[in-house]
Amino acid sequence: MQFDPELYPWISVASIAWGVLDCFFGYKVFKITLALLGGLLGAAVAHVAATAAGLGPGGMTAGLLVGGLLGAGLAFLLYIAAVFVAGFGFGSTLGILLLSNFHPMVALLSGLVLGVCGGFLAVKLQRVLLMLSTALLGAFRCVVALAYFTHSIDWLFYFRQPDQLPTLIASNAWMLPAILALAAIGLMVQFGLGGNKGQKKAPAKDE
Repeated sequence: MQFDPELYPWISVASIAWGVLDCFFGYKVFKITLALLGGLLGAAVAHVAATAAGLGPGGMTAGLLVGGLLGAGLAFLLYIAAVFVAGFGFGSTLGILLLSNFHPMVALLSGLVLGVCGGFLAVKLQRVLLMLSTALLGAFRCVVALAYFTHSIDWLFYFRQPDQLPTLIASNAWMLPAILALAAIGLMVQFGLGGNKGQKKAPAKDE
């Protein structure tokens, strides 16, 4: 998929905003994010189907609505699968980041192995792994999209060709520490939000 160059700033801003939301509030909004992504995917599939069927504007609009609702509902029901995918994303991203200075194939294979391990761990330890996953992936998305404004990097190219991501990280030494620092801050915020909730319930039991 190709994007109009004029849309890059807006797509980058949207990606940064999504990254910040994921990084600092990822666990709390995970199900909502999941439903939104499912809705967008369902609407896109319905639009393609309606276009192929030669439906008019009314039929295409109805298809978008139905496809969006079905996609959102299905994504919400596939929560466990999404948890695995989130854990996989955490493990694979971490592997690529940490091994980006090695051969790209080594980084990718290590990322795949760590991704599978992270997926199974996420299913077992959902809360902790989802916080880790959303903090790291949100920070990664935010920093890489920010590079469009700071270093004029065509970051969508790398997302379309993920085998080039290790090269992107290795050739920009500032990215790894920036991603890890932002992810650490986001993780502390997420754990803090979760901890405050637990602390508020404690006095009520004492009374």
